[in-house]
Amino acid sequence: MWGFIIKTTAKANLIKSAQGVELRPVVLIKEKLARSRLLMQLSLCQRPILDAVNLLLMPIIRQGHLALSNVSLSAKSNQVTPQLHHAWFLLSYNRIELGWWEIDKCTLDQLASGYYGSCLTAAKSPLRAPSHSELRIVKRIIMAVIARLPVTDMDADKLELELVLNAAPIKATACCELSFPPGHDGHPIRFYMAEHLLELMAEQPSQYQADPELSEKLANRLKQIPLRTSLELGHQSMPVTSLQNVAVGDILPMNLHSRCPLTVGKRPLFYATVHTHEGQIVAKLTQEAFQMEEQSNG
Repeated sequence: MWGFIIKTTAKANLIKSAQGVELRPVVLIKEKLARSRLLMQLSLCQRPILDAVNLLLMPIIRQGHLALSNVSLSAKSNQVTPQLHHAWFLLSYNRIELGWWEIDKCTLDQLASGYYGSCLTAAKSPLRAPSHSELRIVKRIIMAVIARLPVTDMDADKLELELVLNAAPIKATACCELSFPPGHDGHPIRFYMAEHLLELMAEQPSQYQADPELSEKLANRLKQIPLRTSLELGHQSMPVTSLQNVAVGDILPMNLHSRCPLTVGKRPLFYATVHTHEGQIVAKLTQEAFQMEEQSNG
C-alpha cells in the first residue's frame, strides 16, 4: 500500500489602492446580525427626522413652500459621486467623517432668506457658493437629525461642518432621503451616513417596563394553577410471568386499602377513607402522610 502526501500552498496577490478594486470586508455572523438590528432601529427614526427637518424649514413653508412629505432609508453598497451643482457638506467628528448632507442650492438660499433676509438685503444668485449663514442653517438641520438618531453622546464642539469642493467619490453606508410631494420640482434632501456614524450608534434598550405588581400577580396566578390529585383504592402484586396469561375478561383479586393514600403527582399528602354522600363517592381525609411517616419512624 502506497501513501501520498498532498501539500496545498495558499497564494496572495497585493492589490494596490490605485487600482480602484472594490473590496468587501469579511463580516462575522454576530456583527451582521447586529448591523441588521441597527438598520431596523434606524428605520424607526425616519418619522422623527422628517418632523425635525420640516420644523426648521418652517420659515419658507409659511411663505408657501411645500413641506417634506416622504422619508426613506436605504443601505448603500456603491460609491456616490457628489454633484456639485447642489450644495454638499461634510460632517466630521474628531476629524473623522460622519456623513454628507446634500441639499438643493435654491432651497438653501430660500431658507437663508427666510431666516436672515429682509427687504434691504441685496439679491444674490443661488448658484454661488453657500455663505456662512447657510452653513449655520445646514449645521442646525444636521444636528437636529443627529439628535433623533440612536447615537452616543457627542461633544458638539468637536463636530465640524465644511463645504465639499471636489467631486471625489464618497463611501456611504446608508442614505436617508427626504423628498417633497410628487409634482414638486425641488430636489430631495439626502443625508449620506458614513461607517463611523453607525459605529457611534448603540442599540437602544427596550421601552417595555414590567408591571410593578407583576410579582404579586404571578404569585396569585400560580396559586390558581390546577393540580391533579389521585386516590389509590387498592393494589395487587403479580409476578412478571403471570402477566403473559392475563387477557380481557379475567377477574383479578384486589387488596383494598384501609387508608387510601391521596397523592399529588407522586407524593402522598393525606390518607383518606372512601364514603358515599348524596349519591357521590367522596374521600374523607383522616391523616396527613408525613405524620404517618413520623409515627412509623418513631
